[in-house]
Amino acid sequence: MGTAISEHSESRRIILLRGQNFEVLLGFDGNHWTLPEFQIPLWQRPTEHLTSTLRATCGIDAVSLSSLDALSRESDSKPMRYEIMESCGNLDEPSCGKQWVAADTLVASDFRDPLDCHAVLQATAELTASAVATMRRSFGRLGWFRDLRQWVQEEIRIQGLHLNGRYRPLNACPTFSLIRFETDGPAVWFKAVGAPNEREYPLTQAIASFFPRFVPQIIATWPECNGWLAREVEGPLLSQCSVLASWATVAADLAQLQIYSLGRSLDLVASGARDVGARALGDLVEPFFDSMGEVMDRQTNTMPARLSREELRVLSVRVQEALCFLETTAIPETLGHMDLNPGNIVCSPSGSVFLDWAEAFVGHPFLSFEYLLEHFRRTFGRGSSYETQLVARYVSPWRELVSERDIQSALEMMPLVAVFACGTGNDWTNPQKLEEASTAAYLRSLTRRMKREACRLPEKERICPS
Repeated sequence: MGTAISEHSESRRIILLRGQNFEVLLGFDGNHWTLPEFQIPLWQRPTEHLTSTLRATCGIDAVSLSSLDALSRESDSKPMRYEIMESCGNLDEPSCGKQWVAADTLVASDFRDPLDCHAVLQATAELTASAVATMRRSFGRLGWFRDLRQWVQEEIRIQGLHLNGRYRPLNACPTFSLIRFETDGPAVWFKAVGAPNEREYPLTQAIASFFPRFVPQIIATWPECNGWLAREVEGPLLSQCSVLASWATVAADLAQLQIYSLGRSLDLVASGARDVGARALGDLVEPFFDSMGEVMDRQTNTMPARLSREELRVLSVRVQEALCFLETTAIPETLGHMDLNPGNIVCSPSGSVFLDWAEAFVGHPFLSFEYLLEHFRRTFGRGSSYETQLVARYVSPWRELVSERDIQSALEMMPLVAVFACGTGNDWTNPQKLEEASTAAYLRSLTRRMKREACRLPEKERICPS
């Protein structure tokens, strides 16, 4: 059942359990028990891939509960990754030549890799403990999917819908879930969030209440697990659209949504939206670049070159000036989306629908457009005539509210400010995260990008006090 190991995939062994008495699915090689093992392509969602592979190879419907890392016997090897999964009520024998075995009858010597036995016993012990603690909020406990499916059926019955038995889990862990359920009508999506994205729960409800035209319809909420059920929006994702007209419609709809949000800033911040207004960002300039100085000092590679403390000081001045300049314009702060990528936008027949509001903010509206524009350039190229047309569609509604001078000035400042806002949304205040090579490299890359954007800015009359 395992496949060849590839540098483009991740190996994961499956601890698939059935029933409250913990039967585990095992293979037998003639002498020893083995756990199912799959290779997950790095570009695929692990939960979705494992679920579909189990269904295709063994005829078993299952859901993920949690992941488990077990130390390998070789000290220089990476830990073996296990996925703990639960069979969803399929009592038939598997079609892949494997069998169900009671976990309490297993001993390490019966396994080809004794580590597998230890992992199975650890998984069952953790699940027993969670059952005793009655962790109803946890998606890592046995039976959670059965409870969820029953709740979904009860809620959609009010809508005249019924589940047809098919579902597609995209992500899962003890505190997070994203599942698409098919019905005899339109599909529905269940999403629940945990740390560090709990704020997406109240934010999604607030945005759906204030601006229902631009977000999926919420059918029901499940406060106990920060979850909600929404009707699927008809239409392709923007990532599946390569024509200018689709992107232009999204740009115009984004502007309309932001204009509709005028006057809602306090409500949105109270619901969890991040404050990235010019003044709030301005307060972060000095501490951010001080932190980046330390991150640059710890760089061990000679290329790309580290930015010196003086270069960072000059860059911080340019960022502060750009923020001060934005404050002189008459463009008001609105709702924004820090993760406005084409995979988070549905091009429905009735207009654009925006998804995944965990990164919602209140701040300059052109920030969101700058993030959308960055993705647009990856598809159509930078500086093309198409880009000019997209910008025109976005700014057109704003021309009724603010001057052309303010619009053009904000567009000039936005590439630098957008990168800075992105940088301040990451883990730059967490010393432990800054010690991680990937986090430090990412922040250094963003800071170098800021320097490039600052060099492209036209010289402006100094606004900030010297």
